[in-house]
Amino acid sequence: MTVGEVRGAVEAVYEFLYAVNSALGKQELGLFEELALGNTFSGLLSEILVKNIAKCSRSLMRNKHVGGHPDLLPVGHPRGDNQLRCGQGVEIKTSRQSSGWQGHNPEVGWLIVFRYELADAESPTHFVQILAADLKTEDWSLAERGQTSRRTRTCSINEDGVAKLRANPVYQEPEYLVRARKAG
Repeated sequence: MTVGEVRGAVEAVYEFLYAVNSALGKQELGLFEELALGNTFSGLLSEILVKNIAKCSRSLMRNKHVGGHPDLLPVGHPRGDNQLRCGQGVEIKTSRQSSGWQGHNPEVGWLIVFRYELADAESPTHFVQILAADLKTEDWSLAERGQTSRRTRTCSINEDGVAKLRANPVYQEPEYLVRARKAG
C-alpha cells in the first residue's frame, strides 16, 4: 500500500461527506455525522476507505466476505477475494479514540487505524492520525464474556500493540500526537 493510495482514500471520504452533508443541508436535516452515530458512522468510514484503497491499488483488493479478515487482500491471492480468514493483507479500523481500539478476535497481521475528529461549527470531520503496524497475537488482550452474559467477547489492542501503532505513523496532526511508548 502506498501513501498515495491512503491519501486518495482519505480524499474520497472527504468528498463523500461533503456531498452528503450538502444534500442534507439543502433539506435542513443537519450533518450526516449527527444522523449516523457511533459505530454506524465509523463502519461506513471504514468501508469507504477499504473500497477506495482497493480501487486505486495495484497490490490490494477488497475482501468481499462480509466480516472477513482482513479487509484488504493481496491482488491475485490463490484463494480469491472472498475469504473468512486470510493470513495476508491489511485490516482497516476507524475510530475517534486515541487508544483502546477493539475487535472481536485477536487478529494477526497488518492493521491501519484511521483516527478522526467529528465535524463541529469550525471544521468538518477530518482524520487526525493514521497509524499502521504488523500486530501479533500477543499485542491483544481478550475479554471473554461470562456464562450468563449476552455481550460479545472483545479483544483490545494492549499497550505493546498501541506502542507499535504509534511508533509507525503514516500521518498525524501535531496537536493529536500521543506520545509513543517503546514496544517491548
